[in-house]
Amino acid sequence: MFEEKSGYPIYEISHKYVETPDASSYSRHMHNCCELLLFVRGDANYNIDGILYQPNPYDLLIIPRATYHYFIPVSPLPYENYVLDFDSFIMAPQHAEKLFARPVIINIKDDKEFCRYFKRLDFYHETYSREDFTVCADALLRELLVFCSYRMDQSVILEPERPPLVDTVLRLISDNLECRLDADFLAEELRLSKSYIQNMFSHSMHIGLKQYIMQKKVFAAHSDMMNGMSASAASAKYAFTDYSVFFRLYKKYLGYPPRQTKNQIS
Repeated sequence: MFEEKSGYPIYEISHKYVETPDASSYSRHMHNCCELLLFVRGDANYNIDGILYQPNPYDLLIIPRATYHYFIPVSPLPYENYVLDFDSFIMAPQHAEKLFARPVIINIKDDKEFCRYFKRLDFYHETYSREDFTVCADALLRELLVFCSYRMDQSVILEPERPPLVDTVLRLISDNLECRLDADFLAEELRLSKSYIQNMFSHSMHIGLKQYIMQKKVFAAHSDMMNGMSASAASAKYAFTDYSVFFRLYKKYLGYPPRQTKNQIS
């Protein structure tokens, strides 16, 4: 088993085994990278943007960037998975659009060609130096993503199992990130009370509405900044009225201040 963390464009590659998983050890989170998560074994659920899913052995979860998700142990049975977190820039646009338009699940248990990518990660980590493992894992991940895009016809789209109103709120948030987006905005759009929307959202998503919106805005701004937009322009584009608020949230969610964004590429 192993866990390797670096930086742009691949943030983590790991193969983990936990003898007795504890729910308190797994945070509810959203991050600014795409994720492939291969569930090998365990007794667990995943919550992916408010949709509860019980995985089968060798389900590969394809999770888009800025997607709220977390792991929920159901029993203390051993838990094993592979996790690959990376920036979408390592993919050709056609593959990124096909793979990460929404959460997707592919079961690869009987697909030997698919499984061999993960077995090779283990081999590389056991055989090579850390530096050589990084080089080989980078190349393998890029190849794996192309391979995944050709297997999408066998995929299962996560269908909503949440209140229709939550779906509507999520769409409104996604479509209006450049607005002054808050509970008041949503209440006016939906003609419902602000408190009702906030309570309904937090109950279904297990995250506060304001926190969810702010993270989505910051990650959208980060994407634009990685494409050359200035921090001040990105702050204005996503309707942060005070740059100091944008600065603080950016550092909180990304782990570094806006001025260091371009350094992540080098």
